[in-house]
Amino acid sequence: MSQPGNSTPTKGGLNPATGCIGAVLIALFFGFFGLIFGTAVGSLGGGGNPERGLKESLLDGEATAEKKIAAIPIEGMIMESMGSGPGTVSQVKKTLKALKDDESVVGVLLVLDTPGGGVTASDRIYHDLVEFKKETKLPIHSVFLDISASGGYYVAMASDHITAHPTTVTGSIGVISTFPNFSGAMDKVGVKMNVIKSLNSKGEVSFKDIGSPYRPMRPEEEKLLQGLITDMWDRFTEVVAEGRKGKLSPEEVRKLADGRVFTGEQALEAKLVDSVGYMEDAYAKIREAAGEKDAKIISYQREPSLAEVFGFSASTSSSSLEELRVAQELLSTKGGFLYLWTAGGR
Repeated sequence: MSQPGNSTPTKGGLNPATGCIGAVLIALFFGFFGLIFGTAVGSLGGGGNPERGLKESLLDGEATAEKKIAAIPIEGMIMESMGSGPGTVSQVKKTLKALKDDESVVGVLLVLDTPGGGVTASDRIYHDLVEFKKETKLPIHSVFLDISASGGYYVAMASDHITAHPTTVTGSIGVISTFPNFSGAMDKVGVKMNVIKSLNSKGEVSFKDIGSPYRPMRPEEEKLLQGLITDMWDRFTEVVAEGRKGKLSPEEVRKLADGRVFTGEQALEAKLVDSVGYMEDAYAKIREAAGEKDAKIISYQREPSLAEVFGFSASTSSSSLEELRVAQELLSTKGGFLYLWTAGGR
């Protein structure tokens, strides 16, 4: 006799409650792997742009609007291939490629919050933006958030209009590279580094280990490196003069290119930016330039890779830590050449 409150076993001894739980577990199992599969496919194709791994997100305006303006974020150190995800250069390039094939895109807004980064990385993004503008004839505007300094300002020179927040820090037009010298500390602890290097054509000391942290830098080495820095500074000022043509002369640009930084208001006074305002002001100006006052503002987000779906890749916070580590390493040991405001390296 069954006890009150107990479920009566069905034929074959299967409890109905157990069967329901099993069905739910099976549904959850297949639902989970369906989600994984869908995300994996998305990572290969992409929701908003098939075959590109990018997904659209609405930032402002009506989702039903036919025309759209693409907001491209450029955040943190401008570098390439740090951590598990794509670097800034490849991500911007990928987004621009997607925009070229989308006839509903009527403009681009660069959203910059960066202290700058690598000389070549900054130049590559600038080059890609200039080529994109030549090919599509679309307006490109920039809006500066907390920081858009050095390489960040360099990248913005591809834009037709720059809006800075009142509290933005910008400028820092210049190049930096650091070469530490540990020889004094090594002498104190009795450590010596033996370096065997090739000589020059006259059999004399060469520049092969220039910038070595194990010995003081020779005057001729410092002169050579300063020449490289000067060439990169020349390139920076030329790009700024081109980007601010009609607003600043090349001579005026060079006077401002001493590494100093400006607030948004100071930058406006110095003619380094075109207006001071907020995000809604930047949206209004790019819509006006595009001739589409009702265009929606969208951004493209990278679909997670299969590794990220399963949790095998670094988190955003750890990627930021990796970014900071690389910046510190470049500045402290590798002697990298940077368009970077070092006080803004986060």
